[in-house]
Amino acid sequence: MEKEILEKELQHLEQVKQHIGEQLLEETESRDAQQNELVQKRKEMWEECAHGVNDFDDIVSMNAYDETVREKYGHFVRKEEAVRQLSYMKDTPYFGRIDFLELGERIPEEIYIGRYGFRNKKTREYEIYDWRTPIASMFYDNGIGEAAYQCPAGEIHGELTCKRQYKIEDGVLKYCYDTNVAVQDDVLEEVLAGNTDKVLRVIIDTITREQNQAIRQPHGLNMLVTGPAGSGKTSVGMHRLAYLLYHNRAYLSAEKIVVLSRNQIFSSYVSEILPELGEENVNDIMFDSLVNCGISKEYKKRDYYEQVEYLLKHKGGSLRSDAIALKYSPEFIDYLNEQKAEFREKHTDFDTVVEFYLYLLKKYTRDTISEIAHYTRNQIRRGKIYYEDMLVVSYLRILLGAIKPMEDISHVVVDEAQDYNLLQLQIIRTLYPKAHFTILADANQAIHPLTSTTDMQKMAEIFHTQYGIKKITLSKSYRSTAPINEFAFDIIGIHNSELYVERDGKAPEVRICKNRKQETMQLLREIPEDKSIAIITTDLDSARAVQQKMGTYVSKTERPIQYLLKANQYLEEKIVVMPIMLAKGLEFDVVIVWDDRDEAYWEENKNLKYLMCTRALHELYFISQE
Repeated sequence: MEKEILEKELQHLEQVKQHIGEQLLEETESRDAQQNELVQKRKEMWEECAHGVNDFDDIVSMNAYDETVREKYGHFVRKEEAVRQLSYMKDTPYFGRIDFLELGERIPEEIYIGRYGFRNKKTREYEIYDWRTPIASMFYDNGIGEAAYQCPAGEIHGELTCKRQYKIEDGVLKYCYDTNVAVQDDVLEEVLAGNTDKVLRVIIDTITREQNQAIRQPHGLNMLVTGPAGSGKTSVGMHRLAYLLYHNRAYLSAEKIVVLSRNQIFSSYVSEILPELGEENVNDIMFDSLVNCGISKEYKKRDYYEQVEYLLKHKGGSLRSDAIALKYSPEFIDYLNEQKAEFREKHTDFDTVVEFYLYLLKKYTRDTISEIAHYTRNQIRRGKIYYEDMLVVSYLRILLGAIKPMEDISHVVVDEAQDYNLLQLQIIRTLYPKAHFTILADANQAIHPLTSTTDMQKMAEIFHTQYGIKKITLSKSYRSTAPINEFAFDIIGIHNSELYVERDGKAPEVRICKNRKQETMQLLREIPEDKSIAIITTDLDSARAVQQKMGTYVSKTERPIQYLLKANQYLEEKIVVMPIMLAKGLEFDVVIVWDDRDEAYWEENKNLKYLMCTRALHELYFISQE
């Protein structure tokens, strides 16, 4: 870049930082004043209000103070958020710039783009545009030349005469350069080369054109986003929520949005991204909490993970496997929908609906596979309700009105949707009748065919509306290095280097040793402490075996090992041990596969092996024992 242009950029940066600093000082003083007022009002409320209610006047007085305190607290929270955003902008004000010459104009407008927008209070002009604004979309969608963006007034046409990317840290310009694409490969590679953390990161400076198209789809559309592991589906889903909240504040708020997940591990992983983007966190709900309500305590419940563990151990099939296949089939779901009118009892308590379920199952299987009905009845009579039966009973309770639909929810994100069977997807669709959906899925990441929906067309049909459903495919994986991606895709028989970014890195290692524990401990000692490490096993039993062998610390160091063995745990440490079914959607700098299976197992479970490999960003190891 020419010296004169660089000098102008440095001067512009200092000017913007000065304006931000002035506004930050003003907002900080205002926040402190709001905080003092809040403390004072709370003190007055304590001193002047009765601590017991003696008459109607006491109630009126307490309500008046309570309303004032809530109002003051709201002002304080808004000021606190303004201070937080300005503090961030002082260090990293923007990451991109486009110069747009609108049709009919003579001078292009210089548009700087950042995580947050900044409007100079003195000049009333925007010095930085929020990445979600309509005009900023051209940074992601267009190269130099003809360009357009959609705004409330219609489509605005013109020409991009400049596109520039920046790296600014602690208020210092590290570099800037012109580019003719939305995301310069060098910038993306630098971001990907860094170490990951235990939370999903903001990607606004590296959003690709196809990701941007998915993020900016209007709220009124249901959308199915597919793509390989590491293509950014989860990031797209969360950034889309930030985009929708920004553009639809009149009728869409955080409390009207739900993100469905399988476990608390994933929930904690995505928990910080919306606050970082300046939005309130939305409702994060584990799917099973939707169907667990009202179950009689006398039953011993079996959860989703128990079901998956069972199926992975019984690959040859069993009566229960056959029962699961039947109960999750589209034909049985249609049958349940048709038989709703036959249930004429007024009572819809859990036990009564269970009896209705057993009656329907017996009727459905009478002529062909009656042993499934006998098997199910026997298990339930013993107080054991398997996950597949709980789902059917819960769906019946929804149909019969015992579980009420949540009509106040406006938008639902379903991540890892391929791991929901057709019945679960139907439950989701029925429970949120007025919601629009963002569905994120990859058929190649399905844990087990009986518990999954790998037919994307069937999935789309469930969420199809009168307006159709928008399907967007993210074509490229950005997570792992090229050697890891090549290794992973080869497992599932895909040989196409265009499906992933050509990022250099170490080739995956298969280490065959005499003692798996000693080899793993030695490897952990060699890996730098700032890297996140996951020791991933095929199932829960293997993860427990690792726990018994390795203990709670890396030998000869004080580095703790966290064992994630339950769905309600949180990701906390740099080194974790977990079964693959709990690692869905997560990524780590280093993945060590605790390989205690033979070749026949891996041949039959290629998807599991692919899943394990694609959790790794930089390094991948298989530790096998002779």
